[in-house]
Amino acid sequence: MKNLLLVLLLLALLVSCDKSSSRYEDTAHWEIPVDTVLIDTGEDFINLRHGTYFSGLSHDKNYLFNSGATSPYLERINLETLKFEERMIFDDDGPNAFGDYVNRVSSDVNNNLVLTSWDGTSVFNMQKEKLKKYLLMGGDFKGDGLEGREQFISQIIPSKDYSEAFGLIQDFANGDVFFVILYDDTQTLEKTRLEGFEKAEEFAVAYSAGGGASIAYQTTEITRLGNKLFITNPAFSRIAVYDLDQRDLRYYDCKPTLTASEKVGRYNRNVHSMEEFDEERVKIEEEVTFFPLMGGFDDERYVRLSIIGKSKINAQSMSEINDYVVFLTILNKSFEVVDEVKVEDGVGKLFTKSFPQKPFLKDGKIWLYLNMDDELAFVRLDCNRLIL
Repeated sequence: MKNLLLVLLLLALLVSCDKSSSRYEDTAHWEIPVDTVLIDTGEDFINLRHGTYFSGLSHDKNYLFNSGATSPYLERINLETLKFEERMIFDDDGPNAFGDYVNRVSSDVNNNLVLTSWDGTSVFNMQKEKLKKYLLMGGDFKGDGLEGREQFISQIIPSKDYSEAFGLIQDFANGDVFFVILYDDTQTLEKTRLEGFEKAEEFAVAYSAGGGASIAYQTTEITRLGNKLFITNPAFSRIAVYDLDQRDLRYYDCKPTLTASEKVGRYNRNVHSMEEFDEERVKIEEEVTFFPLMGGFDDERYVRLSIIGKSKINAQSMSEINDYVVFLTILNKSFEVVDEVKVEDGVGKLFTKSFPQKPFLKDGKIWLYLNMDDELAFVRLDCNRLIL
């Protein structure tokens, strides 16, 4: 089977694009080259139970680290050679303990690993030595502090010297979201409410039964690109940008023209059965969903994906989504939409898995996860021509 798959890697597909409102006449009719690459695991295997949802890139984008939401190891994948290199086994306990449940993996500007578990975020070097831990649960923080039902919801982004950390806090009583700075030496929090981000609470659906609950959130994310922090939510195109040099927070609406700029429907937030829960989720996904910004070309332009679900009635007379319309948007350094295209020909089916896609940009290509007969593969959308 692997031999057949390797042959498939040699086939380059061309995905045609509909540019109904291009701002550049010379790109009025262009195509995105697409290829598929398979990760060589040799005689080993990669844990794909959750796809690559619990993975993160090294700062230099040469490696992907996949946790599989397991303990106590990471799978290190070389994105230059397309080979699985190592299962990094961490300590179960002691000063270099990995954590019980690592649900976020990233890296910092020092190219150290930043691993988030249930109680906090730890920084490890590549020798698996713990350099730092930020305790986020139950802490007696000074300054603004945590109040009521507020809790950290995002990955933590440390400063270069680890004296500060940046993240997000949500108040689960009313949906308010805060950008937060943690000053580590004094354990002081400084919170700033993010204007308009509470709107995402209108698109959260919950079903409770038998002491358990199923909840679907529109989760606010924070990422670092260069010397800026970008805060986004899937429910709307607006972004908040924190400039680490200027130390200020600004908002940009980033209005697209090929899609709506936000979800607008009204939904039942508390439902009484799993059937209702699934129906509401489908309705929400039929509206536009925005992914976080991606960078990597230069400090002048950013890339963003958005999707709209295409539903159908299944054999059980229930609505389901088995395909998406995919849009690719280019933003300039002022975060204005300068180009956008609708991507065709099956790319949307990559977004229909149980765990969401976690796209990343490397070498001018957007990498999308693909499970190819239980082997890790990526479909890559080449954006280089678009950003010229």
